[in-house]
Amino acid sequence: MKKDNFIVECEESLPYINDLKLKLKQESDRILNFFELQELKKAKIIKIWTNKEAYQQYLEHYVDTYYDWMCADTYDGNINLLSIEECKKTEAHKNMTLKEMLENITHEFVHACQQEINKDSKNVEWFWEALATNLANPFDHVASMQCEDEELINNFNATPFAYEICYTIGKYLLENYSKEQILEYVKQPEKLRKEAKTIFAAEKIWFNKQYLPLSKIIENKDFVIYGPSDISAISKDILDLITNKKEKILQQFKLDSFRKIQINLFDNQDIFVKFIKSLRWQGTTIPQYCKGTYDNYMVNFCIADMDVKLKISTLSSKIIHECIHIIYNSLSDQRIIWLDEGLAMNLSGEMNDLLDKEALINLIETRIKPMKFPKDLNDLIHGSKFVNDDYNGYPLSYLSVRYLLETKTDEELLQMIKFSEKAKELGPEILSKAINYYQQ
Repeated sequence: MKKDNFIVECEESLPYINDLKLKLKQESDRILNFFELQELKKAKIIKIWTNKEAYQQYLEHYVDTYYDWMCADTYDGNINLLSIEECKKTEAHKNMTLKEMLENITHEFVHACQQEINKDSKNVEWFWEALATNLANPFDHVASMQCEDEELINNFNATPFAYEICYTIGKYLLENYSKEQILEYVKQPEKLRKEAKTIFAAEKIWFNKQYLPLSKIIENKDFVIYGPSDISAISKDILDLITNKKEKILQQFKLDSFRKIQINLFDNQDIFVKFIKSLRWQGTTIPQYCKGTYDNYMVNFCIADMDVKLKISTLSSKIIHECIHIIYNSLSDQRIIWLDEGLAMNLSGEMNDLLDKEALINLIETRIKPMKFPKDLNDLIHGSKFVNDDYNGYPLSYLSVRYLLETKTDEELLQMIKFSEKAKELGPEILSKAINYYQQ
């Protein structure tokens, strides 16, 4: 008789425990077979935690920093899982569903199976997550590896889009490596540590061939530009302009340096949208007004309707606009859209024609004041709650943040960027204060 591979423990009677058991029974043979295991040496205890604070205290014995998204693990050799009810108390999992929880437990069972072969995950957490996401809870989108190799190797939990990146690396491995090669890495993590950067380099080439229909045009230590061949003649001018602007932006954010940023320039709106959708959840909608994004911490911009040769400075400002989003979101604990967009518009130079006081007053009188704008700028959300028949969130954000740049110290502004609650406090009154300030 085949023994059970898990035992579920929970201090409370939860209505979905039987669902959890059934899910693992349905998936366990498939996952065991992948690792060429008949069964686990010893049944894993699956502990469902019903107190988020207690789970956090337990987890802090194993991780340097606790993050809001952490809800399951196998650090102690068993499987620990935060209950749905407790997950919903976090910002990261406030909309947690039973389906997601069942996929999470399957994800952890993949880790448990890998532990049976070799428990050594030091500096190869990315590989463990590459297998678990592909075998248990695959994403419906991909991610380009825009982080430095060392970030993913040495600081996995703090790396933006880490799980999406690992899923995509795992997809590459499963499509291009034999099962024997992959299991060899499972058995010999030291071999994997030696070859990780080679894998990353090959995966980046594969990703671009699979998903990015552009060619590399030019690069320096700060940027790499991909685009159609006909922008080659002006690419150096673009690169020089954005490189010069980047230094001033870093000073504003009090940063000495920032990683190299990839810029993707599309000359076809449909291809631009298709690429963006490959980086986002299925079913996502792209606003009609969208010409640029910072998805996956890349600058993605459509130049289809722009005479680039005549407007190099304009394009450069728009590229820097998206770069500012990347830097802002790498520092902030939560994006505040009016603050992020306002910073991008003010610091990129795209609105320099409004530096003239008379032009700014004209903007307020003819464009902003006639709008039926929301009382609280925190309500601005990209899509129909950002640009609609009643208001346009861009000038509202621009004016509000220009006011902050002129009345707050750089350190005060940096605190608002890093700690979103400080910015949220200003949302209900910032626009009216800005209007009054400039109309004095």
